Amino acid sequence: MDVTYTPAIAEVIEKLETGNPLPTLVPQKAWNTELTDALESASLDELFQGESLKNSTFGDAITSGLLLWNDALDESHNISQGLSNQTGSYWHGIMHRREPDYSNAKYWFGRVGTHPIFPQVRERALAILNEVSSPSDALAYIAQTIEAEENWDTSQFIDWCQAAENGSDADVTRFLQQVQAEEIKLLLAYSYRNAV
Repeated sequence: MDVTYTPAIAEVIEKLETGNPLPTLVPQKAWNTELTDALESASLDELFQGESLKNSTFGDAITSGLLLWNDALDESHNISQGLSNQTGSYWHGIMHRREPDYSNAKYWFGRVGTHPIFPQVRERALAILNEVSSPSDALAYIAQTIEAEENWDTSQFIDWCQAAENGSDADVTRFLQQVQAEEIKLLLAYSYRNAV
């Protein structure tokens, strides 16, 4: 993703990649409560460690995103609901998708419009699908749908997450979790590049 995070942010990301690499679609509780507490108490100066912060809204988006990756939905929401830009709406939408409050997620993704990372999310989704040697019928259908669409369809992705919550097959659930993880990483990188 061509981003060199500050040591403080990189340390949090390393913990999350090691311990919670594929966050569940609908978490029941925070993955690591100590990490939640540390992120909530850290100031932007502490997270960005002297790096010149040109946009504190994107700085707060980093905190919201890290909390979201840590499955701390309420804490992430407390920040994302105050971020009045397209990326803030994106973090807000992911939080509601994972809550799950699918109609509210669609509302926030509607406010996002077309985000600059959507083409990358679509590319990553296709790359993940290409690694599956014998996909289930449901996963093959998802692959055909993504390939047929020129743009990333957040509403369709929300529908797939909702279907997975109601008993989809394991291949589909794993795929959705993989895409969600990539989406979070891409949005963190985008937020960071716009913060500094």
